[in-house]
Amino acid sequence: MKKSPQLTSSHGAAAIIIIMLSSIVIVSSAFQSLTRQCLRRWQIVPLRRSNRIIPDITSCNINNVVHRSLVHSNTCRNLPSMALSLSHEANNNNNSEESESYIYTTLDDSTTRTSSTTSTTSRNLQQVLHTIEYAAYTAGKVALSTSGQIAIKSTKANIRDLVTESDVKCQQLIREIIEEEFPYDLFLGEEDVDLSGGDSSCASSAALDAVLSGRGGSLSFDDDGDASSSNNEKEEEDRLLFIVDPIDGTTNFQAGLPIYAMSIGVVALPSSSSSSSPEVVAGVIYNPTLGEMTSAVRGRGCYLNNRRLQPPQQQQELPPRTSILNQSLINVGFPISKESTLQASSKAVAALATKVRGLRMVACASQAMAWVAQSKFNAYFSWDLNGWDVAAGIVIVEESGGLVSKMVVDDGDGMTSSRAGVETRDMIITCPCERRGEEGLLRDELIEVLKENDCLEY
Repeated sequence: MKKSPQLTSSHGAAAIIIIMLSSIVIVSSAFQSLTRQCLRRWQIVPLRRSNRIIPDITSCNINNVVHRSLVHSNTCRNLPSMALSLSHEANNNNNSEESESYIYTTLDDSTTRTSSTTSTTSRNLQQVLHTIEYAAYTAGKVALSTSGQIAIKSTKANIRDLVTESDVKCQQLIREIIEEEFPYDLFLGEEDVDLSGGDSSCASSAALDAVLSGRGGSLSFDDDGDASSSNNEKEEEDRLLFIVDPIDGTTNFQAGLPIYAMSIGVVALPSSSSSSSPEVVAGVIYNPTLGEMTSAVRGRGCYLNNRRLQPPQQQQELPPRTSILNQSLINVGFPISKESTLQASSKAVAALATKVRGLRMVACASQAMAWVAQSKFNAYFSWDLNGWDVAAGIVIVEESGGLVSKMVVDDGDGMTSSRAGVETRDMIITCPCERRGEEGLLRDELIEVLKENDCLEY
């Protein structure tokens, strides 16, 4: 009879290792299965980075992205009024694909208002806010799918002022969503205005003036590119104007930098019998890369992804400071429309570099204003701004407790800086102050430095 082969010590160790590895695999599989069951039960889907397919713009495949967004609108239009949240949820059919969903911002009227003015319209601003949030979010999906992967379509004022196919498509999409809900109101988008010839500042101002003074439901342009308002058969006294920059920061967007935003501001137009001025009553600034939706309604607060932004508790026991410039992080505008504004910006940077905590130049006006409202920047100033650059930001900053001021100095010894409006082209925007008695201090310090270095005129 043959003897059974004896296991050596090395064979025994190998067997033990194999058994241990098998046990680890079994335990790991069981743990993953249990985790997936818990996530499904709690309706949580873990975030994961996907390989996004970039549409081929030359073959107009970007329309497929727009089509999917419009289909999505049919399923999400009637969502309840809740916070806007950029999240993912599993499909009901349990397939491998995921559908994007979002919820809305709910206005919080439980606390005192932070702005110095109240809304001048009787329109349902909660509905208005839902519509512009949805429009910005839907356009943001298109932009997110093409950022850094799309060619320059054309230029406007100069070689630095870019237009891409995504700018046009995003504005078209935003306009369709807004006009579906508010067909008798007015709409002004950046891509509607011809800024390619002559003075682009005058062209944008003329387009804004036309809709601010008009009573029509749309903005049309004649063969020479001049703007005019057309009258609708249905006349409304309590009319709104939607001012849109479909992609603010196009140069950043085209380069693949994550500092660009969809900006939609809503202006309440005074009736023909009223002596009041146009007032920005709602606004949304959405950065799709960061997932930041900054929203505001006049007299009802400012919100970041449905979290209301409260002004800092002022330190009343401390005396107001005489200077806060050296403790401030300032964003300086980079106005590309004229060489003279770029020279003013360069002089301002040189003048402030040693007087502040830090300088930044993000080259996206709406994003800079949103970050001032969030107190990430202490201030932002720029020259030659267009209405679509600042419309949303005005109400957002003011509802956060900050100031939006004209960049002006009086002819006497004192300084005056009045409140800016959507038609103001040179602005200083400051975040809420930390101590009682410091309102306007940083703004006045900035104006003094800009005046001393000949940066106010260009």
